[in-house]
Amino acid sequence: MNSKVFYFPQIPPRSPYYNLAIEEAISVKMVSEGITAGVRLWKNPDSIILGLSENPFRNIKEEVVTRYETVARSVGFQKKPKPNFCYIARRASGGGTVFHSLSGNINYTLYFNLDERKELFPVKDSYDILLGIVAKSLKKQNIQCFPKGKSDLVLEKNGIFKKISGNAQFRKRGCIVQHGTLILEDDLIERVAEVLHHPPEEPDYRKERSHKDFLTSLPDFFSDKLWANDLVREVFSYLGESEPDTPEDFSKISFFGPDFSTFRKHVLQESESIRKKKYQNPEYTLHREIPT
Repeated sequence: MNSKVFYFPQIPPRSPYYNLAIEEAISVKMVSEGITAGVRLWKNPDSIILGLSENPFRNIKEEVVTRYETVARSVGFQKKPKPNFCYIARRASGGGTVFHSLSGNINYTLYFNLDERKELFPVKDSYDILLGIVAKSLKKQNIQCFPKGKSDLVLEKNGIFKKISGNAQFRKRGCIVQHGTLILEDDLIERVAEVLHHPPEEPDYRKERSHKDFLTSLPDFFSDKLWANDLVREVFSYLGESEPDTPEDFSKISFFGPDFSTFRKHVLQESESIRKKKYQNPEYTLHREIPT
């Protein structure tokens, strides 16, 4: 294999600040360590995740913001999830505000070295290519989805497009990062309406539909375990590399395996600094301010 590619599988639940810090730390360290690409799958506990420029006081119900701010400023947060609590976090990418839960959705992140994949430099081209990778991986389970708007994936139901996945990007130190979420349960859509206002901006195809009418979940037969393997294989196919097939193949590319021990050490060190200084700091979350 000419390309060095890692796979970061799901781990036991962690706070959204831990997850977002890991994501950014990987992007900061990946290119300098000679890595071509990576795939990460992860879940958040109940969390509202703001786009980089989003206003929490405009997008989130007031009582949710108030409870978050009270806990953030009086108790603070640890790596492990706080039970019966809805986090608020701000990610590194643009786009809208979304809601995550452990059972309601699964998140993916794709990383690519831009020096090696120059076709990903143009933003529109990169979305076309990377959304195509995700769509192909879902098609392996006979789920036919389509790109729509700037960066959504949708299912067509009775001639109506319903969103199953929102996606966004950021770029750091020669690494392009695309992350997105897949809705697994309709219960998540109910929760979205409970904690979020109607978004101030929306894609044309939404046509002012409510969260309930605009969003939908994947079919019950969807398997995230099968999808994890299919997504990794589609990344290898895009890179022109032989696709991993056996459990041994996947273990060789694991972020937690010996081939990535130095990279892993550097990522974990960087992520601790980012998490404490930035992501779990309420000044960053609420006002996009990072103490110097």
